[in-house]
This record gives sequence, C-alpha cells and structure tokens, in this order.
Amino acid sequence: MKQLQAKPRFIPAGRVLDPLVIGRGPKTRPVTGVIPDATGKRPDSELDGADLPDLAVRAASVRGEDHRRRGTPRRDAMGLWQIDEARLLACVATGVADGELSHVGSADACSAAYRNLPGLLRHVERGAPAESFFADVAGDLRGRAERDRVTVDALGTALLVAVIDTGEHRAHVARVGDGAATLLRDGLWTPCLPEAAGAASSATLPGDAASVETATVDLRRGDMLLLCTGGLARPLRGEQVSDQVSAWWTQPTTPSLPEFFWQLSFRAESHEDDRTAVCAWRL
Repeated sequence: MKQLQAKPRFIPAGRVLDPLVIGRGPKTRPVTGVIPDATGKRPDSELDGADLPDLAVRAASVRGEDHRRRGTPRRDAMGLWQIDEARLLACVATGVADGELSHVGSADACSAAYRNLPGLLRHVERGAPAESFFADVAGDLRGRAERDRVTVDALGTALLVAVIDTGEHRAHVARVGDGAATLLRDGLWTPCLPEAAGAASSATLPGDAASVETATVDLRRGDMLLLCTGGLARPLRGEQVSDQVSAWWTQPTTPSLPEFFWQLSFRAESHEDDRTAVCAWRL
C-alpha cells in the first residue's frame, strides 16, 4: 500500500496588535508614511537589546507620527556597546527641531560617544571632568559640519550617556540637553538628574559642551534604569501613561524585543514626537 505523506501544517499569521492608545488619543490606525527624502536618511525605527549577567537591556527608537505624516526623518538616535564583561555604554540623543541635519547630528553624537569612550571612562573611574568627554564629542560634530559644509547648528543635538556597571551594580549618567534618566523602583519613578522647570533644557552639542549634568545611580535587584528622550519623558509626566508603563516594566520577566517595541509605540493625545528609550533591569 502506498504510504501517504502528511502535508505540512502551517500556522496562520495572527493579527499584529496596533499600538495601545492610553487615555484620549487618535482613533485611526497609525500610518507609517513615506520614506523621507533627506540627507543621511535613517530607518523609521531601531530595536536592540542584550541579556547580560544580572542585567537585561532593551532599547528602541521609534519615529513619531508627526514626522511620519510629514515625511521627515526620525531625529532621535540611540546606541548600545559592551565595554567589557561587566560594563555597558548606552546613549540616547535627540536632534533639535530647527536643525536641518539634526537627525545626522544625533546619530553622529551616539557614535562619537563610543569613539571617545576613554574620556568618559576617565570621568567614571578617576573623577575627571565629564566636560572633557563632551568636548571631544562636540569636536567630532564640528568636524562633520566642516566636511559636509554646513553650520554646526544644523547638527544640533542633545546627548545622554550612561556607563552601566554590572559588577558594582551602579550606573554613571551624564548629559548635555534634555535627555531624561529615571529610576523605576518598587513601581515609583525617581529622576536621576534635575528636572527642568517648565521648558526643556536648551543646551545642545556641539555648542554647549560645558553644560554637563552628571549623576551616579546605585541599582538594587529589581530596579530598572530608564534613559529616554523627551518623546517618552513628557508623556510619562501624566498619570495614565506613567501607571501603564510602570505596570509593563515591573513585571517579573523582562519584555521580549518585539514586546518592548510594541510597548514603546503607545499612542497618547498630543504626544506624537520621536520616542527613544533604553531600559536596563538589574536581575
């Protein structure tokens, strides 16, 4: 008797959930929009992460709906680099609204942070001024402006960096501009750096390399350190968004990369900017 070969069974594709609408928000489905026609064009979104001993890291940068509708590039950028077995460098940056090439400046600032890592480690390990590190990053941005024959203001960007040490269970945070570093502990959000009164800090690189703020943050088991741009920091000031994001990020297990991207893509009324976050959970 001829043996019949069973046909392979395929699992039908499930419908991918739209981003969650928190509170009052748009009722229409989100639209990706056109591909930006811009110098130094970058992807609509980025996603990254790592699972290290005693540390889980998730990172994403999402183009804002306002930029998608207008066909303009994402001005936010991010970067993750493993320094050694125990330490990680994390960066988030956001280009200024009136900078013609600020999307290039933010990406270059993150890359320059890694290139100038020795200067940052001198600050972390020996207490050298963090201003020297940011001056080196600013120098790289000025060099880019000269090569591209544009003004330095065209590349203007804020930059927030952190060296996260899993051995010492500590993070060293430094910024120029309005990036936010916040500790989530036992469901409560605590700023690691001073919060600007009213408008966000106007300091940017490369011009304001001396306007540096720093902090050292001890990480207890179960803590989560958030580094983010204003596109997340601003909606987090509202109770509904704060409570929902806290509920997501205090779960016993850390989110997968796709889950983290979905969480960061939430929609809320009047919050349509780029949104970038690096989350580091101490396990």
